[in-house]
Amino acid sequence: MRGTLEPGERLLEALLFFLERPSVTGEERGLCDDLEARLGKLPGWRVERVSNNLVVSRVSTDVSRERLVFAGHLDTVPEPVGGLPVRIEGDRAYGRGSSDMKAGDAVMLALLEGFGWEESRAEPTFVFYEREEGPYTENGLETVFEECPWVVDAELAFILEPTENALEVGCVGTAQVEVTFEGRPAHSARPWQGENALTAAGRFLADLHERAAEEVVVDGLSFYEVLSPTMARGGRAKNVVPDEFWINVNHRFPPGRGRDHVERVFDGLLKEAGGRARYEIADFAPSGSVDLDHALLQSFVSGGLEVRPKQAWTDVARFAQHGVAAANFGPGLTSQAHQKNEFAELPLLLESYERFRVFLEAGS
Repeated sequence: MRGTLEPGERLLEALLFFLERPSVTGEERGLCDDLEARLGKLPGWRVERVSNNLVVSRVSTDVSRERLVFAGHLDTVPEPVGGLPVRIEGDRAYGRGSSDMKAGDAVMLALLEGFGWEESRAEPTFVFYEREEGPYTENGLETVFEECPWVVDAELAFILEPTENALEVGCVGTAQVEVTFEGRPAHSARPWQGENALTAAGRFLADLHERAAEEVVVDGLSFYEVLSPTMARGGRAKNVVPDEFWINVNHRFPPGRGRDHVERVFDGLLKEAGGRARYEIADFAPSGSVDLDHALLQSFVSGGLEVRPKQAWTDVARFAQHGVAAANFGPGLTSQAHQKNEFAELPLLLESYERFRVFLEAGS
């Protein structure tokens, strides 16, 4: 019986439950079905399904308590060639998504099934959602927020992404900016009869190559603004001067900066580069605010918990857009995300569970 398991045993069982059900982005239905069936048997809990997303809350909610959201995505990136068998070796659990982020999902499930919520300081809502690893607009949280708007009527949200049990606050925003240099085709033996779009992009690329990361300090934490060319293509044939050269630039920007800032940066870069060029912001995800002054977060970090900035994008930004303070805290290893032999360390799951338990029991 799961109800009689010790916390460490409960966490291992929960992690294996997730790992043994593959859930590559877009293929989360099977896992969601089984999780819905399992949670539906828990007395005192309400399970609402929206597509392949589950919102779980107590039937008898205590409106006098502050609402706390725990959120974790169900999907993973694809398995490597040859697969990644689920196995336990010592204190490590191997399997696709073990660190990113089924370890966090396992902690959420263990809290749901094993913690005494009647004595909690906060009223919980658990959200298991699909398609986090896919395009920004397809993320399941957007569907949850639309169909269950009461989810964002919360004081604080924890995203259990991998952080090795450090608290990571805020997050950098990200924009995929497509830059196109235009030229005029000609025979490569007579290039003066045309205009080479590829070489016209040279100064722009050189500027990006020499551009140093900009440190921006927010509430005492250092975030870094960076612009990284990630893809490029151009040319029609080996003996034709290219009349178009396309470059994708991934722009990461710190909390407090937004789309207007991205536009100013690229307006300036293309003005300096010269030549005929245009850009389009093909994908944009906002930065997430740093909410360390929130009373619940201050309570959570008491006792020496490591706090660091999130130099990446996570769904804390989605909660921030809806006015909900949010932070990343999870047992997965960031260095193991998407790795060929991805694993999670079981002691970190227990440490994460215990940190939440102590926090939830405090002040109750």
